[in-house]
Amino acid sequence: MAKAAISRIDNDYVRAHDAAKQQARAHQTRRRVHKRRMIVMLLLLAVVCVVGAVRLHSLSVQQRSADVQLRQAKQKLAKVKDEKQSLKVQVDQLNNEDYLAKLVRSQYYVSKKGEIIFTLPASANRIPGDDSTK
Repeated sequence: MAKAAISRIDNDYVRAHDAAKQQARAHQTRRRVHKRRMIVMLLLLAVVCVVGAVRLHSLSVQQRSADVQLRQAKQKLAKVKDEKQSLKVQVDQLNNEDYLAKLVRSQYYVSKKGEIIFTLPASANRIPGDDSTK
């Protein structure tokens, strides 16, 4: 089979048509490149937003946890301060000899020379008709 000789027509119309096709291809290529770049930029923006939101959420959780711990620590500090004040009062009372003698006599039944100690039942110490001990 013999090849037919085909030649290209070279005139202004064909050149203008080829130039228009080439421009259209270049325009499509630029649009495709811009579209890809836009998609990549949007994906990066989405990733940055998601990472930022996750980080913000974790910081919020940490802050709430720290607030709870701070509140508990303040409550514990208040209890310890109250206990310290109570112990300070007890130490001051134990330094008072009259109070110390009364405490030793009531808890350990220590008596002075020649004294007799009587222990009464708890019901005997109550005033009849008094309901405050219930």
